[in-house]
Amino acid sequence: MTNLLNGLFLTTIAVLILLSCSAAYADGFIIVDYPPDFPPQRRFTRELIPPSIKFHKVTVEINEQVCKTSVDQVFINEENQDLEGTYIFPVPEGATVSDFAMYIDGKRQPAELMDKDKARNIYEDIVRRKQDPALLEYIGSNLFKARVYPVPARGEKRIQLEYQQVLTRDAGMVKYVYPLNTEKFSSKPIQTVSVLTDIKSKAGIKNIYSPSHKIDIQKKSDNEAKISFEESNSKPDKDFVLYYTVTEDELGISLITHKQNKEDGYFMLLASPKVETDKKIIPKDICFVVDTSGSMSGDKHKQVQSALKFCVNNLESEDRFNIISFATEPKLYEKKLVEASKDSVAEALKYIEQMRAIGGTNINEALYKALKMEYRKDNPAFIVFLTDGMPTVDITDPAEILKNVKKENDKKVKIFCFGAGTDLNTTLLDKLAIENNGVIEYVTENEDIELKISNFYTKIASPVLTEVSIDFGKIKTDNAYPKEIPDFFKGSQLVMIGRYRDGGASAVTINGKVLGAEKKFASDVNFSEKTDDNNFLPRIWAQRRIGYLLEEIRLHGENKELKEEVVELSRKHGIMTPYTSFLVLEDEAQIGSGAPNIMIEERRRFYDEKVKTKSSAPAGSFSASERDALDNAEVFMAPAAGQSMKEESGRGAVYMSRAVKKIQSSDRAVDFSKIDPDSMRYVEDKTFVKRGDEWRVSTYDEKRDSKNVINVKFGSKLYFALIAKYPRAGKYCALGRGVLFELNSKYIKVSASGEEDEAKLDKLLN
Repeated sequence: MTNLLNGLFLTTIAVLILLSCSAAYADGFIIVDYPPDFPPQRRFTRELIPPSIKFHKVTVEINEQVCKTSVDQVFINEENQDLEGTYIFPVPEGATVSDFAMYIDGKRQPAELMDKDKARNIYEDIVRRKQDPALLEYIGSNLFKARVYPVPARGEKRIQLEYQQVLTRDAGMVKYVYPLNTEKFSSKPIQTVSVLTDIKSKAGIKNIYSPSHKIDIQKKSDNEAKISFEESNSKPDKDFVLYYTVTEDELGISLITHKQNKEDGYFMLLASPKVETDKKIIPKDICFVVDTSGSMSGDKHKQVQSALKFCVNNLESEDRFNIISFATEPKLYEKKLVEASKDSVAEALKYIEQMRAIGGTNINEALYKALKMEYRKDNPAFIVFLTDGMPTVDITDPAEILKNVKKENDKKVKIFCFGAGTDLNTTLLDKLAIENNGVIEYVTENEDIELKISNFYTKIASPVLTEVSIDFGKIKTDNAYPKEIPDFFKGSQLVMIGRYRDGGASAVTINGKVLGAEKKFASDVNFSEKTDDNNFLPRIWAQRRIGYLLEEIRLHGENKELKEEVVELSRKHGIMTPYTSFLVLEDEAQIGSGAPNIMIEERRRFYDEKVKTKSSAPAGSFSASERDALDNAEVFMAPAAGQSMKEESGRGAVYMSRAVKKIQSSDRAVDFSKIDPDSMRYVEDKTFVKRGDEWRVSTYDEKRDSKNVINVKFGSKLYFALIAKYPRAGKYCALGRGVLFELNSKYIKVSASGEEDEAKLDKLLN
């Protein structure tokens, strides 16, 4: 009994430590002990259900890089008896726990902080005992632990923790990481997960970006911003990462890079204008194009009415406006643009209130009427398009509508799209905005319409920089996206990602026009010669590149070189395309568990029928449903280690469920339960594919690379020495007891048995 308890205690500490081990720390969880009255014989037949997490709320306050993180978690005991266990929270390097709250019988529970050296010794021993490589994912931090008793039967235990740290600033950029990787430790999905971050800085806050999560950004002023993230009924599977930059410059320019060895590097350029607290009134012309078709009935119609009322109420007296409502055919509020006087605004509000949703959806003619308005030559001109983007009357092919808009928009009117509801043609709305230098905003039935439309209209009311171009100085860059740089608006941010050859210091210059006058903004940046940081960049770039190549194939026909590049990028970065589903390799039958890969069959069939037969035809020959299915199914991303098959960060990625819906909407349904979602994982910047019992990096070619393999035995001294010297090897090894990965131009093969290449390993380690 004593040995059992000691073993459980060590297991608890180990998982702690393991969890404490990564550059991406894991959040708090509870490891339970078997109660004294739990029958010994049942310990081998039934595991105790670990407490699930009811909610996990995090509040972050950052003031001049001094950061306070407050954590509030509620655990639920699913068992019919009280439980005792150990609460574990890995603390970032250099952080100090300033508060801990858990009261038992009215007394505050004491806690202990273990240093990482002590933790690591126990950690390696536990990995050997447990034979569980998953623990290797976590390595290298301090550890906070506290005994928890009782967690009442069918009851809850609330724990609050607070720690403080000083965030580092490099070239004006600050990075914050909070642990949210709980998938392996929560027995059920978490009801609510939220991270609310408040940033204050005397220097202006410019660019804010999260490569890990979709965030909402509210900039109160140039010196304060609020960032929020929230999910319901989910198992968080990656840490929350936030970058922000500070500068006094009028236009904040920041650079993030990633470069391995002698390969070309990856860069992400972030640029954002200064937030002006004093509003500058710029007379503008706006034509509101409003969808009043039957598809907009109900909540969508109410949302669009509310959005339109907000916009009209916020017109300036020097503005001119008109409203075009459309269903089966367009209807003009006035024949031409009218001044936004107090009386005309009041009349327009009455007109909006009387709108009813009925009839078909004639988008093409409505936009044509809007583009034919007489806009003032020297003033900003906008079309605000409020719709769900589903054309049903006249021209219904989105590609043809886009082509017509481009042809008629000789005045370069900017088109802003506001999409309402969940059943949206996002392809059409996105491209309308992007191709016409506008922005896009979406609102679902349950979202705060006032907040969304306020942010949306602020951009319309405050144009900052137009006709934008970028010069990277002496640095040679390639394949940067977006190809066409959009205009800058108040609160907007340019995110450009591309490749570069040789690193070094350079000046980046952004050229544009402010109210017709030429203006330049320059900033000194450094393209790294070599760095392991920011390993999310290669995948996001590959996603953009693949999207561009597929569009070229659709518009101009299939080309061997383009197809081969799509396949190569897909295999290397784990991105699904019509040419490569689940990384179809030469012996695809060996992938995963051997279950039939229905996705491969369906994607090939769908692409053969809908694309190859029309590859040389103009884009307009695709029906709306065909183009939408392709656009929303082409960029599945391989999940990170331990994750489910859902989207990775970056625009263009889609949830698997959405793509499934699109493919199922073709001529026959598919049983997607047969697909093995565990046949592929993405770790650091590498994609791994399951080949029998082995996880193999996707760049490995057996014919080419088999002589360049170093064998190591799982759990041996050399195995742990390798992980100690190369921390990223621990993350690769966390996939399982059989792994083949690339390290310093060598391939390392980990297996549970067999001989080790000791001489080769010694050379690699020394």
